[in-house]
Amino acid sequence: MMVFYVFTTAANSAISILQEEEAGTLPRLFTTPTPQSNILGGKFLYIFLTLVIQIVVLVVVTGLIFGIDWGSPLPVAVVTLAVVVLAASFGLFVASLLRDTRQGGIVIGGGMTMLGMVAMARTFGGASPDTVGTVNTISLFVSHGWAVRAWQELLTRGGLSDVWWIVLVMLALGALFFTVGLLRFRRRFA
Repeated sequence: MMVFYVFTTAANSAISILQEEEAGTLPRLFTTPTPQSNILGGKFLYIFLTLVIQIVVLVVVTGLIFGIDWGSPLPVAVVTLAVVVLAASFGLFVASLLRDTRQGGIVIGGGMTMLGMVAMARTFGGASPDTVGTVNTISLFVSHGWAVRAWQELLTRGGLSDVWWIVLVMLALGALFFTVGLLRFRRRFA
């Protein structure tokens, strides 16, 4: 569920770009000498920091209250940063696809729920030997699935050597989503 909420928070936060566009504050920002990439980068940084705080609080609190052992600090930190990069970039990408904030509720509510369910298919599918391989593969068709996979590896005593390739995939997908989202916003606000 942490992954689901991180991706939803990222998309909802990225919608603030559209809210500013509709309110007329974004076009005014673009008339200043500050480059568009800095303005959009600042929005991305806001989303990034929000997600880091969200995950850190959840990991620390669940560790203290419920005794959940998320794993060694270094792999947890690396996976946290990779998940945050992926989710923040995905949120920026989703926001770049929307015409206005009215579409945001439908896309984020329905779309993110469906993507989250596909990502957690392993959890819903149980541990039947007949379905595990197929369900694990299907969950990797969505970006959320890679984040779920990384956390599952850590929770089953996985270390950095078990998650490095998942982290690389998440960072590559994050770079792709960020680049496409940024290019779409640049074209939109040109």
